[in-house]
Amino acid sequence: MAVLKTKEISEEIGVNPTTIQRWTKYFKISCDVNEQGHFLYKEEHIKLFKHIQRQLQEGKRLKEVTLTKKASTVPTVQYEAKLEKVFVQVHALEEKLATKADDVVSYQLLKHRSELDEMMKLLDQLETRLESIEQRYATEKQVVNEMQPLPRRFKNKTLKTIISFFTF
Repeated sequence: MAVLKTKEISEEIGVNPTTIQRWTKYFKISCDVNEQGHFLYKEEHIKLFKHIQRQLQEGKRLKEVTLTKKASTVPTVQYEAKLEKVFVQVHALEEKLATKADDVVSYQLLKHRSELDEMMKLLDQLETRLESIEQRYATEKQVVNEMQPLPRRFKNKTLKTIISFFTF
């Protein structure tokens, strides 16, 4: 892309170089500046300056000049057709999203259900173990209750006497 100086732009358009500098500053046109402070323009700036010049020749004042051209309008039928196409696509996406959300919820429900089933199995196992422990405890308690201390045949005094014979 060619770099153009102020003088080259002014010769192309047919205005004074100071006019190009004034327009650049007034409209705040972005361009490069070299080491000496000279403006450096691109090819696309020529169109912009011609657009400004055309508006000024039509009788507009500098503050009435607009840098942007009016956007070309699209026929209403074409616009409505495109808009309808966009609405159809949005509707299709909404349906896909709803289906996807339903699938995710269904998967989560199935996952939770399987976790609950596993917890119920574990709870049943714990109940079975607890019942067996309770049964063992009951039988051991019964055995302990059946085993009562033997009655003492001898009185303490008699026992002491017998033991005294065998001790030195």
